[in-house]
Amino acid sequence: MLSSILPAEAAAGVTAILGERFRIVDDLTHRWAVSTRSVLVETATSKAGFVVQWSVSARATDRRAMDRRLRLGRQVARLAPRLPIPEVLGGDSHGPTPYVVSRFVSGISGREMLGDDAGAALVGAAIGRAARDIAGVPTAGLRLSRTWSDPDRLGAAAGRWLKVAGSFVDPTVARPVHGLIERLPEVFAGVPSVLAHGDLTPVNVLIRDGAVVALLDLERARLAHMLFDAAWSSWIIRHHHPTRWPEASRAFFPAAGIEQNAGTLAQLNLLAVLQCLEVLAATPPGRPGARLEWANRVVAVLDWMDRPEDEDPLRQA
Repeated sequence: MLSSILPAEAAAGVTAILGERFRIVDDLTHRWAVSTRSVLVETATSKAGFVVQWSVSARATDRRAMDRRLRLGRQVARLAPRLPIPEVLGGDSHGPTPYVVSRFVSGISGREMLGDDAGAALVGAAIGRAARDIAGVPTAGLRLSRTWSDPDRLGAAAGRWLKVAGSFVDPTVARPVHGLIERLPEVFAGVPSVLAHGDLTPVNVLIRDGAVVALLDLERARLAHMLFDAAWSSWIIRHHHPTRWPEASRAFFPAAGIEQNAGTLAQLNLLAVLQCLEVLAATPPGRPGARLEWANRVVAVLDWMDRPEDEDPLRQA
């Protein structure tokens, strides 16, 4: 039953934040979510609704993620009031069940709009504009991870990710990854670090009338290379929705202000390889199937990089 989904201690905190009792009206949890749950709730005096999201465990990593979601949701909204970030009303990242309460925003998930080419073009343009706007947010005082902000930090981290990946990345894959790491000083030369959403994908944007009305899930925000969000967004779409990628990308790159020349596209692929490697290293050892899946994704992007320019998925857009 929906009424029993939310743990009791978190339910009491939500009641205190909203100032009255609430009822759960819908389960918003994505089927692929493994660490969080989300529900839509409403009160007797507010039918507009609120979203309650909580960690399914109280592990330190989950607490830190919920703390970032709570903190950055407020800070980034204050620094960039024009960004469509749902208002964070409160939460608790230290209690038995870490949770956040935010105001509900009505819109269509970008993922649901990828069923046809017209929708893919709308999603591509909307995410491109969002990537450009996020990169312009001032970052002073945000206490963000700097791993992706310069080549030395990123190179050292990528070396650690390879070690953590172990046998999932064999020597024939590790060698070209080391080669990409050696190219990082060239990739970062003269490029400023900017705010990156960290997971700017169709599922994390709500769209209404062709515009993004809500940017969701800021807990992976970081300082990063200015192409970080573009690399992740384009990789996600072309990997999971390959038939929609051409139309999405034709709209995405101009909206993001990114020129589709060979050098830029090579950088996007390079960053995508390391992004997949980072997720592989962060996947718990108890999920070997998921680790193998991410290892295969590293290989897939390396394969894209080895293709002639006219066969690369990015060049085909």
